[in-house]
Amino acid sequence: MLPGRLSQLLPAALRRGLATQASHQAAPTQACLEGSRGVIRIAGAGLVHFLQGIVTVDVLPLEAPSAPPLYACMLNAQGRHLHDLLLYRTADAEPTVLADVDAAGMEDLLRLLKRYRLRQKLDIQDVSQQYRVWARWGGAAAEDGGAEVPPGWAPDPRLPQLGLRAVLPRGGEGEAAGGAAGWEAHRRWRMLHGVAEGDSEIPSGEVIPLEFNLDGLNGISFTKGCYVGQELMARTHFKGVVRKRLMPFVAAPASSPPVSDPQAAAAEAVAAAAAGSSGGMSGSSSGVSGSSSSSSSALQPGAAVYVEQEGGKRKSVGVVRVADGSMGMAVLRLGAAQAAQAAGQPLLVGEGDAVRQLFPWRPDWWPRSWGHEEEDGAAGADS
Repeated sequence: MLPGRLSQLLPAALRRGLATQASHQAAPTQACLEGSRGVIRIAGAGLVHFLQGIVTVDVLPLEAPSAPPLYACMLNAQGRHLHDLLLYRTADAEPTVLADVDAAGMEDLLRLLKRYRLRQKLDIQDVSQQYRVWARWGGAAAEDGGAEVPPGWAPDPRLPQLGLRAVLPRGGEGEAAGGAAGWEAHRRWRMLHGVAEGDSEIPSGEVIPLEFNLDGLNGISFTKGCYVGQELMARTHFKGVVRKRLMPFVAAPASSPPVSDPQAAAAEAVAAAAAGSSGGMSGSSSGVSGSSSSSSSALQPGAAVYVEQEGGKRKSVGVVRVADGSMGMAVLRLGAAQAAQAAGQPLLVGEGDAVRQLFPWRPDWWPRSWGHEEEDGAAGADS
């Protein structure tokens, strides 16, 4: 990491490039996600047919033993997100999948799967005492194809930037290779890339998956056959406009100057936390300060994000969904947020002395069309 004064003198784009280069040169980080993720085993001859009717992606590739993992979610009949899953096909002769799922939502998901099973001969059980979920990222990362994939591991099916993922037997050889960080380190890495995971970050039964970018994370198929909740997904997709999306942000006190490159500031904060050089998610060299108890209270899931208008009126532009110190993710109305930023209006969260400015950014992997669908449609109509 660069010394603070030198970091301030470098252009933001160069700082970001150096931070990225450093992360690729460093050793990869490995994290055990126990406490955050659990494992469900689903086995039986009708496995693929069963999953095909209840998850949002085409699972036919899972008919092949040891097929690459898939990312999927389950919806309710109204098209609201219930649970996300990463599905790993084992090498067993009997069709078997290990589902990497949110630990807190395990019981609800088990009940749902068993309800959908009806009379099919499928074995569905929690095997979290036999397996643990692992993640590995950074260094000569899998995203560059520069690292050999260890046995039992696979590229994360959502994004190359997320590195590798695995469900490994407890005490097995795969677990013994290298040390391990906690699941919080992996969450910070996901936040840097704007990727939510689990029932607390993607509120179960409340939200539309497209607003959490699952369509850009290989989590939704718009070409497969029917599944529970498909109608709303298809209707929203073919309308072509998603007005709200999850975006990563860094926060700063209301009195601070604007953060010119929030993505670079967040990358510095993540690197500092990983190196153990910072107790919180702060990056003072980039103008992002740590959180006091009062200011951090503003960055709670569910906190409203707003801009101030003439006369002290507030216009809502979104809601905080995940927060960790001075970093987080919020679902924002893209048009309103982009207009406020273009006009130099800060996005705010909190009340009184706890007010914080939010500085969101578009993750590098976002399609250009996101947030510009209506502009593109108008341009097409005029041409």
